[in-house]
Amino acid sequence: MPLIGFTVMKSEILNGQKRQTIRKLRKHPIKVGDTLYLYWHLRRKDCQLLKIAKCTEEFVKPWAMLRDSWDVATRDGFKNPSEMQEWFMKKHNPDADTLFQVIRW
Repeated sequence: MPLIGFTVMKSEILNGQKRQTIRKLRKHPIKVGDTLYLYWHLRRKDCQLLKIAKCTEEFVKPWAMLRDSWDVATRDGFKNPSEMQEWFMKKHNPDADTLFQVIRW
């Protein structure tokens, strides 16, 4: 029953444009078949359940293998890999070897 919180791309999650999320690898990674609870502003007063979905695919890759992928960028709601790279550099400042889990629903 993984809870996943979002602070950006609310409309993209609701309209189905964003069909995945990229997260730093968790201690207990999400698995295919897990029920995902997607929340807007998790653990805040204005918390809102956006969607309940099943994890249909997941994989772990280093940032170097994700950063230039059009497929990964567009499924995550970005226009292109450059936009995704800019956001991740501000949020996480990953090096090439930083592991991320791509979670799809």
